Amino acid sequence: MTANANIAPPEIPELDSSLFVEVDLFGQEMKANPIPRFLEWAKKSPFYVMVNGRPNAVICRHDQVKWAFTDYETISGVPQPGWGVDMFDYFNGLPILTEFNPPEHTALRRLIQPGFTPRRVAQYQDVIDGMVDEMIEGVAAKGSFDMISDFAAPFMYRLLLGGVLELPQEHWPIFTRFNDVLELVATVPQGAAKPKEYMDAYNAAYEYCSNVIEQRRNSPPKDDLVGGIIDAHDVKGELSTEDLFSILMQLFTAGLGTVIATLGLCSLRLCRHPDQLKLLQQDPSLINGAIEECLRVDSLGNYRHRFVMKDCEVDGTPLYRGMVVHISMGASNYDPDFYPDPEKFDITRNPKDISTFGHATHFCAGNALARTVLRKVIGKMVARFPRLRLMDPDAVVEYGGMPTERFPLSVRLSVD
Repeated sequence: MTANANIAPPEIPELDSSLFVEVDLFGQEMKANPIPRFLEWAKKSPFYVMVNGRPNAVICRHDQVKWAFTDYETISGVPQPGWGVDMFDYFNGLPILTEFNPPEHTALRRLIQPGFTPRRVAQYQDVIDGMVDEMIEGVAAKGSFDMISDFAAPFMYRLLLGGVLELPQEHWPIFTRFNDVLELVATVPQGAAKPKEYMDAYNAAYEYCSNVIEQRRNSPPKDDLVGGIIDAHDVKGELSTEDLFSILMQLFTAGLGTVIATLGLCSLRLCRHPDQLKLLQQDPSLINGAIEECLRVDSLGNYRHRFVMKDCEVDGTPLYRGMVVHISMGASNYDPDFYPDPEKFDITRNPKDISTFGHATHFCAGNALARTVLRKVIGKMVARFPRLRLMDPDAVVEYGGMPTERFPLSVRLSVD
């Protein structure tokens, strides 16, 4: 993508200045406390913002967000070189699943989905239960811990890399390191080379995938997720070599940061609402609804970017070919037409059709595993620790992650 940064994008006509909003979509304010903006935006027509010197559009209302995820001819996920989105090129130009439209997206998703179906996730239940119990007793002995670094991160490394993907533990750092440097892409000016730290991690992960492919080709066939993907390239011819590397890279990193961050967001939200935390402790059967409400109120992804391919008008706002549009899953979850009193955190709400995992074809393939982990960890934790609370309720939480993400870097909890 970077190599094509000098390609001129389509010209955008002069825009109505009254439709612009002054905001840094990816700044610390929008990561730390987007709710005031979301409450306003969820009732607004699409509006414009300036990003990297170009006008972009933002879509926030629930129905409009769902439309933008599904009208592929008008709003496309396929990258458009030169349109100013180098900051989202996390895989160094490799095509990623979210950037395909059907039918290509459907075919690629079909290769990954078998590892994350509800039936397959059910097979991990005992493993997840044992790991959660073990790690909870470990932090109980300490009296306090960091949900991110002491629990969520090591838990997801063991579950995803060790359990689901069966990678040797000594190889995990290759992908945890790559996952950690993805956010560096956003620090690079449009068209500039990526940082050495990023490229070193990317090259190590790419080389590892190359070795996995070679080893699998020279070994007896193995009927697992990785084997099925390689088979789709070698035998069935369904994948290009570029697609093969891309899917393996995503498979080995997807879900690491997302579930880690969401465990932090869930624990932070519950501890900031002790009445709801107490309600959950008194009635553990509320755990499913509690997690859904946490996911509604604190969507990890504030937005997902797309490209306007055809001029159109949405609720009175013109969108022109050449625009990047940011679909706000976070704001969609605050649309009062779908969620009455959206600012209220209520674990008995049982919200339906939340936008956190996307919509339709572009619905997160790993959502069943993510939801299972969230329910198990949070459910067991609130039951085991009746005095679960923030170590310092007044502490300022810093957020990192990729530009569109709300990744709490530290959530310190006390349990004694």
